[in-house]
Amino acid sequence: MAPSLLDLPPEIRLQIYAFIFSSGKVVIEVEDDENKPCLLPRRSVFQTQSSRSSQLLRVSKAILAEARPVLYANTTFHVLNRVFAGKLPIAVSDGHACAAHVKQLIWQVDCDIMKHFYPEDLRLDPEDVSRWSSLELRCRADTWRNSFLGEWCDREAFIKGREHMIAYARVFQDVMNSRTGNKVNLIENRSQLGRGRLILRLTRDNLIHRQDSEARKTLVLLLPYPLTKSRGSDVPMKTKRQTLIDATPMAAHGTKFDK
Repeated sequence: MAPSLLDLPPEIRLQIYAFIFSSGKVVIEVEDDENKPCLLPRRSVFQTQSSRSSQLLRVSKAILAEARPVLYANTTFHVLNRVFAGKLPIAVSDGHACAAHVKQLIWQVDCDIMKHFYPEDLRLDPEDVSRWSSLELRCRADTWRNSFLGEWCDREAFIKGREHMIAYARVFQDVMNSRTGNKVNLIENRSQLGRGRLILRLTRDNLIHRQDSEARKTLVLLLPYPLTKSRGSDVPMKTKRQTLIDATPMAAHGTKFDK
């Protein structure tokens, strides 16, 4: 009698699951014209359907328990939000069935204006975030799109919006780094800056070195801010010049924001 799948060693079964599932991507769109306060809202619709998993995952509960983590680890979830007033989410999810298994997430918002972000509103459970392998944030606001040639108020809104996004990504970077030995890099893709789109990616692999020479020109690794210690204290503090905008100067990329 031929051995069943569950008779094989666990490491062989995991390799089989990875081969069957390969890698894939699903697009999820938020249902209504309301910017949900979380990265993966419960009220959202899958715009793409995949047949990579349906048959195998239904064989038995044992195979479901083993294979589902492999499937989700090799699937990128791309969440789309199209709203008037966008805002950065303050939580991971409000009860989406897939949220507990996601490892790779792209969160994207296209809006007319972007609301202010307050770090104290952010509520993150380290258990939800530390297992992620990557997180990409994409924000585009119409007011940002005209910032390069527009009025000072538009340019100032773009700068502040960019500062808020970087500060937001730093929080996730710290949490993703807290419970793993793999360093998480924060990379800014500047290829869409002229169109008013900000793209930040948190990843555990060396994304820049895997790109060709042309693509590398638009990818910038954002290093942690250097800290100094005040006199008589072991508590590090930032100097006056160590601001978010100093860490990634715009002038070096053909854009000067002069008052």
